[in-house]
Amino acid sequence: MENNENADLVEEPTSPSLERKQRYFILEPAVLLVFFAWNICSAVFTNQIVYQTCTFVFKKNESLCAQLGTVNETEEIQELEKAIQPYTSNIMMAKALVESVFPAFCGIFIGPWSDRYGRKPVLVASFVGSFLTYSTLALISFISMYYSINPWYYVLAYITTALSGGTPMLITGVFCYIADVTTEKNRATKMAIVEAAVFTGLLAGTLSSSYILQWTNSATVFTVAAGSVFLGVLYNIFYIEESIKPHELAESNSKLRELFRFDLVSELVQTCFKHRPNYDRLIIWLVILALAANIFAMDGTATVFILFLRERFEWTVKDYSFYDATTIILMIFGNTIGLYAIKKVFNPSVTMLAALGFSFYAINSTIQGMASEPWHLYMGASICFMKGIAGPMSRAVISNTAPATDIGKIFSLTTSIESITPLLSAPLYTYVYKSTLAWYPGAFNLITAMLYFICACLLIFVRVFQSMYQSINYISVN
Repeated sequence: MENNENADLVEEPTSPSLERKQRYFILEPAVLLVFFAWNICSAVFTNQIVYQTCTFVFKKNESLCAQLGTVNETEEIQELEKAIQPYTSNIMMAKALVESVFPAFCGIFIGPWSDRYGRKPVLVASFVGSFLTYSTLALISFISMYYSINPWYYVLAYITTALSGGTPMLITGVFCYIADVTTEKNRATKMAIVEAAVFTGLLAGTLSSSYILQWTNSATVFTVAAGSVFLGVLYNIFYIEESIKPHELAESNSKLRELFRFDLVSELVQTCFKHRPNYDRLIIWLVILALAANIFAMDGTATVFILFLRERFEWTVKDYSFYDATTIILMIFGNTIGLYAIKKVFNPSVTMLAALGFSFYAINSTIQGMASEPWHLYMGASICFMKGIAGPMSRAVISNTAPATDIGKIFSLTTSIESITPLLSAPLYTYVYKSTLAWYPGAFNLITAMLYFICACLLIFVRVFQSMYQSINYISVN
């Protein structure tokens, strides 16, 4: 089924070379590998920061610190956990900021540059940055097995990811690539499939992380992540074909120097703010705001969510991994079978599908904030299994509204705005979590729920404006 879909992605190849290589427009394996690496390290990274904070900052003995985040914690360990968490949350906030500042600046150049010089260099650079980050984490963690390491060193590992553009560069490259090789008819489906590949990678990372940690150590976990991303680098270099047609690529002796040309920024701004027929400019900006609010809520929650689970339910890495795996399986189901079923039965617009996804996110966050038992979290994940369609459907709305020549620039600005949001969300969520830790550690989830509700409302407004445009066209034809 996937082969048939990808065979139709490029309808009019301009050369025999492109015609032979249509099958190389398949990003899913590379996307799966990088998000596998991201999730295999997620809980382990937090666990390692807590442990290093305990040993280096609080000067506790290793045997005592090793009991943090384990089953049947004593009252002494629980009190130590509460003392350590505020310091740990500061480190997690700093990590989020490092991953945001430079990518936010870099992001505004990436889209216009990739429109001229291709998507493949963007993808390769983002993978190389991630590989260097996980390799550095593995080295620091290995050294920590023999020497007491300041936990702040772990934050330095993410500088290479930041310098390579980070997640914004990856997202821009992936979705621009999809927009290049799909038609309006199959674009939303392709984006949902790529999102399913993201969830599959996250699932594989979640399922394996706790077992690898249990059987080996954190250094091995980070090494596996680095190896996974290295395979992604090779896949991008030797298998992925450039999606921009050869005659449309600009020639330059120094493509890297061309990246930071401010006339590209001027071109981007003009593209994103220029007048468009009907309500297209307003529609694009409403969706951009929804995506920015989405990342604000998602990154802010990620900063403290694992700490919240440790504090509220005394979960270990294995407990979190099982819950995360369950959530991801449900989201994969929602992005594939659920999406197909709801389109078959109700045939909603892409815009309403995005609004539905954000509504599910809002409901799920509300349940998390009110949860008093672990099964409440599983109930929320089960009810809101289609929340994962929000992101890809929102981007499909943009790519279906803007002309193909503008998509790279609009996606670039979108991801830049998204990458700025952690600069605000990480401090806000950290402050809220530390302030409410003693009496209501789940309060931050209610902020998240409110933001997702706003996202759903923005997409509903988008649908209203689309309906007005369609109504005007219908009247004028008659």
